[in-house]
Amino acid sequence: MNNKKLSDLSLLEQDIWLNFCYYYQCDLDGVSIATENQTYIDQKEKIIRRMEQNDFSVNEERISFAEMMGSNLNISFKPSQLAELLTQISQLMGDVGILPSKIFQKQYSDILTAYVQVLGGLEIIQNKNLARSAKATLAVKARYDKHLYPRREIIYRILRDQVARRGKWKTLNQAVNFVLDDLVKAFEEYDVNWLQSELVLKKKLIGELEQQAKQLERQAKHDSDIVRRKPASIAKKIEKSQLELTNLNQILKAKYPSKEMEKFGYKMPYSGGYIAETIIHELRNQPELLREILHKDSC
Repeated sequence: MNNKKLSDLSLLEQDIWLNFCYYYQCDLDGVSIATENQTYIDQKEKIIRRMEQNDFSVNEERISFAEMMGSNLNISFKPSQLAELLTQISQLMGDVGILPSKIFQKQYSDILTAYVQVLGGLEIIQNKNLARSAKATLAVKARYDKHLYPRREIIYRILRDQVARRGKWKTLNQAVNFVLDDLVKAFEEYDVNWLQSELVLKKKLIGELEQQAKQLERQAKHDSDIVRRKPASIAKKIEKSQLELTNLNQILKAKYPSKEMEKFGYKMPYSGGYIAETIIHELRNQPELLREILHKDSC
């Protein structure tokens, strides 16, 4: 498992170096970028320190090519932005053996997402496999982020409620573990409410698609092209939606819907294994909340 994690990080690291050396004057080539020789590692570290100061000129070949094409060379990122990502990758590589898989995956996904944002899009990623991975990560993140804020608010509310009742804690670990059962119950209630709303939306969608199919059947009597183009695609959408509806019903009937959701690929923030560890890791970056829930000498 650790080898796969390190491989993913190395692939991302190499792509960052390749893009940097493509757009900026750089002494590294493809071979040295992929080499783990200590000499090249030391060389990269020196380059990163220069990158942090944006101490690099734009690659003259890129300028010449842009001029030849009659356009201006627009680079969406500065060397310092890539230097920050490379530093984060190095730190995560060092933590691979001690981080729970879920926390590692989140940190890796955050770096990959930040890389896409720095580049300004997926099309500049050099490695095709990495680009596909980034595309999938962005899709998951979009669905995940929709639930992140409301579930984060649940955490804040429960912690503040307990502070009002019992006072502050000495450590963040104590705080999170004290309210963990309440958090799990609140998340389960959130999950059930969301599943029920999804069930209603899915039923409505199926009804609308079935109406479209009937309408097309009537029109097909007068236009043979509609028969070839439309009904098949709508039938697939109906079939997919009905399968999702069946899954939602099965999840809601389960003894523990929140656990059942993960089996069907529904990922919610702060769910599954290592809930406490994930929350603790994120709350460390919330100094204002920490001052609210921890004793002054613990912040």
